[in-house]
Parts: sequence; C-alpha cells; structure tokens
Amino acid sequence: MRRAPLATLLLAVLALPACVHTRRPARPTLPAVAQELLAAIEQEGALAGALVVDAQTGRALFAHRERVRLLPASTMKLVSTSSALATLGPDFRFVTPVLLEGTHQGALFEGDVVVVSSGDPSLGSWRFPETVPVCEQISEALWGRGIRQWRGALRVESSEVDFDGPLGPGWAWDDAAYAMSAPPTPFVFRENVVDLALTRPEGTACAEPPAVQVSPPFATFPTTLQLDTSATKPGLSCVRARNAPGVRCVWRSSSDQCPRAASLRLSIDDPQALFTACVEDALSRKGLTRLPARSPSAPPPPQTRQSLLELISPPLSELVKATNKESLNLYADRLGLRFARERTGHEGFSALRTALAEELARRGISPREMRPVDGSGLSRYNLATAQGLVQVLFTSLKEPYGAALSDSLPIAGVDGTLANRRLSAQTLGRIRAKTGTLSSQKAFAGIAERPGDLEHPRVVFALMLGNMDEQPALSANDVFDRFAEALVNLPLQ
Repeated sequence: MRRAPLATLLLAVLALPACVHTRRPARPTLPAVAQELLAAIEQEGALAGALVVDAQTGRALFAHRERVRLLPASTMKLVSTSSALATLGPDFRFVTPVLLEGTHQGALFEGDVVVVSSGDPSLGSWRFPETVPVCEQISEALWGRGIRQWRGALRVESSEVDFDGPLGPGWAWDDAAYAMSAPPTPFVFRENVVDLALTRPEGTACAEPPAVQVSPPFATFPTTLQLDTSATKPGLSCVRARNAPGVRCVWRSSSDQCPRAASLRLSIDDPQALFTACVEDALSRKGLTRLPARSPSAPPPPQTRQSLLELISPPLSELVKATNKESLNLYADRLGLRFARERTGHEGFSALRTALAEELARRGISPREMRPVDGSGLSRYNLATAQGLVQVLFTSLKEPYGAALSDSLPIAGVDGTLANRRLSAQTLGRIRAKTGTLSSQKAFAGIAERPGDLEHPRVVFALMLGNMDEQPALSANDVFDRFAEALVNLPLQ
C-alpha cells in the first residue's frame, strides 16, 4: 500500500480544525445589544436616545442619539429634587407655626387659630407617622392650654401670591381631576386629595346606583356619577367640573363584566376647607366646644399673638425619597417651589424656571440639553436629552447630597415604580432609576452596579423613548428590561 507524502498529511492535519469545529460567535456586548434593540423600535417609528457613562470619570461608554430632545416626564423630578437638596440640604425640615390670635380667659378662647403656611407638602399626609395626626395635635395643644370653648375661626396665612390656578404650565386638563395633578398650592393638606370609593352588593344590576363614599369622612366633595352599561371596557374615569367644585365621573360596565367596586384618588382645589373640617372633627372628638360667632356689632376681643405649636415635617431626604420612589408630582413641585423661594425670594413657576436654569448652568449643563418648566415633569413644555439627564445625575453624585439622591431612586425589582420589573436574579437590585411616563413617552435615568467589572463598576445612564403608542414588537418596559440586563451583565466593549 502506498503511503501519502508527508507534505500532504501535514496539510490535512492543519486543515482539520476548520472542518470539524464551527466558529464560536462573539460574546454580545452592551453597545451591540443596545444598538440592535433601539434600531428595532426606531424602525417602527419610535424615537430613542441613550447614554451610559462611567460614574467616576464621566467617560462615555455607549451613546445613541444622546442629544435628541424628548419629553422627560417624571425624570424631571431628578432636577427639582437634586436642586432642593443642593440648596436646602438633606436635613432641612418644613416648619409650620400655629398661633393663637385673640384673648384667652379661663376656659374660653376668643379669636383665631392661625396657621402660617410653610409650603410643606407632607402636612396631614398618611405617608409618614409624624404627619398624620396634625389635626389631633392642634386639638391637644388647645386642650393643654386649658381651652374648653372657642369662639373664632381657623385661618391660614400664606405670603405666596404667584400661584395662578390648579394647573401648572403645560399641564393637561384631562389629568386635573386625578391625584397625579393635585395642585401644588401654597398651603397643602393631605396632599390635596380625597378618596372616592364605589361599591355594588353582589347581585345588584349594573344600572342600579352604587354606594358612594368619600374619605376622609369629614370631607365634603361634590361628585356627579353617571353609569354607562354599554361600554366595551369596564372602568371608572372622572373629569373636573368646569366652573364648579368637584368632579363628574363615569363608571363603565360591559355586557359581560359588571364591576363590584372601584376607587380613585381625586384632587381638590381648596385644601384649607378640608383642613378646617379636619380640625373641627378633631375638636369635636376631644370635647372642645365651638361657640357661635360674635355679633357683628360686638366689639372684637383684644388681639394678642402667641405660639400654640409647630408642625414639623420629616427631613428633606425622606421627602425626596417619597417623591422619587413613588413619583409624587405634588411633592416635586412644592420642593421645587421652596427651592425657588430660597434662590430668588419668590415662589411660582416663573421663579422656578429661573432658579432651575441657574442651577443647571452652575453645573455646566446647557439649556439645549435640559429645559425645565415645572418640577414634576407634568408639563408638556419640558424638554430633555439623555445627555442632560445623565449630567444631572453625574454632577449630583459628586456633591455632598449625592447619597441622599441616590437613596431616593426606585430599585429595580424591589420598590417604587421599578418594583415589578421582570429582570433576572443577576440584575435585580443592581439598578436604581427614576422613571417617567407621559403622552407616549417613557424615560429612565439612573445608576447601575456592574459586579465583576473592575474598570467600570458603576455607571450612570439615561434611556429616553418617544412615540411609543403602537409598538407591536416591544413595549417601552420591555426595552428597558433588556437594556437593563445588558447594562449590568454584558461587557462594555
């Protein structure tokens, strides 16, 4: 048998691996995955902007149309809350003085109880143990002074005159009835909302009027309810009544679905009236008697002012945490307006725009990258880029309040507006980000931890999506989930 020449055998051996082994695909990287993801939704008509930078150096690690201007929605809260923290400090507290103005003789006080508004957004809120019992605190303080009878009024004093109505600039009238658009009035009580609950007993026809309950029980809130039994989709919706207090609501049922209960949290225009009713209720339960008003012809009692008590808010760091984790519009605007007063001497949205523009300029952020109009992001006049949002976060982390702002961000898979994200075990808990949703827009801006990456262990990112109404392939949340997985787990190059 003839043997093959040695040269022929060597050539066969060298060629063998190419024949036996297929080429391994390259390991995916963040830029490759993110670029493919964003290109896919852009092919369907969406807009996208994204930027990832090293949290320590600011070096750009991935960029995609990072200077496209879109609606930031609630990611605008990063601007207002970081500005408030920078100016007032994490330990700042709102202090609301309560004064007695009149004459106290024996068990009788004749005169007014005066509340000097501080703009505290948490006054009477159910979110913090120290803010819930404000009405009881006032009644206890009066009782502690030996007052058993009171003839006079509860009066709120506020120096703010710039507030110009229930809607901020660029807010949508459609949203005005709901708690998300509760007006950031100079005096806030119970977050300027009441709760509406509708119930039908089992077996009751959908055309029968339901039981309607407004809470707190001392609230008086006009509600006009209409039933629609021919709807294709069940639900409860309300609009603010034009030129009148209260709301008009429609409770919809379909031929195959008759809901038994529904509830909404609705905004109010007159928090002072709700506060007065709350104090009256607390006084009644305490046993302190309100006497009829004096006759107009009777001489007024001598007017002396003395302190009754002070109502003190939680620290700003806790208010900011509630604001950003739960995306509370009222808090964001009130904190922003308090920041504006500190910077300009005035409150109101005009002063807020001026103060925010100056704060962004201090950080070196161009108005082309970030144009704030309000503090909450409800305004359709706000504009931002992924570059601008990243710069806001990056500069904040370099300042003394940086940890307080970082702690306020929702944690993916854990709490806040990111609690229910569908992420892998490797990603859960490693992303903190503010979210924003408004008019087909979705935005995310935050911080990601990258375990095992010694060069870039922490990054700052922003992802902005526009025109996301009709996306058959991926929703905005799907895009974020995939982007987040790549951000935490894939190589950066």
